[in-house]
Amino acid sequence: MYKRLVFALLFVGLWQCRGPEGLQTNNLSYLYNKQEVGLRPKFNIHPISDTLFEVHYQVQSDNFLFSRPTDESDYEARIKIEYRLLPSIESTTLLDSGWVHIDHRVPKVKNEILEGQFNLHMPEDLEKAMLYLKVYDLNRGSSQANFQWINNSNYNSPSYFELLDSNDRLLFKSHIPAGLPFKIRHCLLDNKEIYVSHYRREFPLALPPYSSSQDESFDIKPDTTFLVPTNHLLSFREPGFYHFRLDTSQWQGFTVQYFYPGFPLVGNHQQMAEPLRYLTTQKEYAEMQALMNQPEALRKWIDDFWIRKGGSSERAKSLVAAYYQRVEEANKHFSSYLEGWKTDRGIVYIIYGPPNAVYRSSTGEAWVYGNENSSLSYYFNFLHLDNPFSDNDYSMERSNQYRYGWGQAIEAWRRGHIYNSKDIRREQDDYDQLQYRSRSPMWY
Repeated sequence: MYKRLVFALLFVGLWQCRGPEGLQTNNLSYLYNKQEVGLRPKFNIHPISDTLFEVHYQVQSDNFLFSRPTDESDYEARIKIEYRLLPSIESTTLLDSGWVHIDHRVPKVKNEILEGQFNLHMPEDLEKAMLYLKVYDLNRGSSQANFQWINNSNYNSPSYFELLDSNDRLLFKSHIPAGLPFKIRHCLLDNKEIYVSHYRREFPLALPPYSSSQDESFDIKPDTTFLVPTNHLLSFREPGFYHFRLDTSQWQGFTVQYFYPGFPLVGNHQQMAEPLRYLTTQKEYAEMQALMNQPEALRKWIDDFWIRKGGSSERAKSLVAAYYQRVEEANKHFSSYLEGWKTDRGIVYIIYGPPNAVYRSSTGEAWVYGNENSSLSYYFNFLHLDNPFSDNDYSMERSNQYRYGWGQAIEAWRRGHIYNSKDIRREQDDYDQLQYRSRSPMWY
C-alpha cells in the first residue's frame, strides 16, 4: 500500500554555516549488510526547474519502531530526514540544507510504503553535486546516512528523466520485468518522442582481484535503435538494457534494464549455475556448461557439487543459502548495465561477504575487511567510471598481492566453510602475532 505523507513537515533552513567535515570518512558498511538493522530508505531526485530539484523518498514502515503513550492511543512512528547539499563529498561548502519530520500514526501496526518529497535548491552553474541524507528513527534512537549524486550537467542527464508505472507513480528502480507497463518522460521538456537503444549482450564475469588481464572492451554500438512515444505505456519483451536518449548525436541518457524474470533473486538452477564460476575449476565449469540445456542434469550437477563441498545434504543447504544470498544482495546493490554479481564489487562481495567498512569519495569506494590497523591489510579500491549507461559502474584496482588471500577464501568455500570477514580478522590476528614474535629483542 502506498500512503502519501501529506502531514510531513518540511523545515528548510541552514543548520550551520558550513557543511560537515570529512564526510568521506563515514563508514557506510551497513548499506551492504543485510544483517544490519537498517532503515533502508529509497530516494529519487528530479528537477522541476533549472535551479529547483524535487527529492522523493520512500520508506517501509516496518523498518521503524512504533510506540504509543497509552493503551488507548494510536501507534506512532517518528521519522526525521536531514539533508545537506554539497559540491562534493569532500567539500565543506553548504549549498542547501533542511529537514523533514514525519509522524506516522495508525490504530494498528502494519507494513506500509510511506512516501513524500521536498524541494532542493541547486545553483544553475553547478554540473554535479552530492546530497548527504541522514534518516532517523526517533523512537529507536538510531540513524543511517547515505549519499546521492546529482548530475546537473545538461538536459540529457539521467536525473532529468522520470520512470513511472501505469498509474503515473514514480518508480524507485530501473529494472523493469518483461511485460510490466511503464512510462518514461523528460522532467522539463515536452518532447513527444524519445530514442531508445536496445543492447542484448553477454558480458564477461568479473576477473579475480589479482588478475593482470585486461577487461574486454564494450562495443557501444546498439543492437537496435528506434523511436517511442513519451508519456505512453511501454513494456519489454527481450532481455538486455534499454538506453533512452533525446537524440542520437550524444550518449547521455537514462537506462532501464531487464535481465531475467524474478531479478534480483536467484530462482532456478540455470541462474544458480553461472555464479559458481567463482568457485569452480576450469574442468568443473566446462562440465557444468555442457549441461545448461539439460535442466534435470544441471540440477543434479549443482546439487552434487554443493554436497561434495559440504560433506552432507544439511551442510550443503547452508552453503547454498549463504552463497546465493550474497549473489542476490550483489544484484540489489551493484547492478549497472549488467547484473551486480558479475561486477568487480560483486565478485568481492560474494567471496568475502559484506565488508567491515565502506568509505565513499568523489572518485569511488574503498572497502576494508577485518581490522583496518592490521599489518595484513584487506583493502579494495573501486574507481567510479564515467559511463553513459549507468551511474553505478565501478572498476577494481587489481594487484597480485591479493592472490594468496583470495586463494585462501576460495579453498575455504570448497572445503564447505562460509568465508567472511571474521575469518579475515582471525588471519590478521595470527599474522600480527607471528610478526610480533619474530621481532628482534630490544636490549638496553
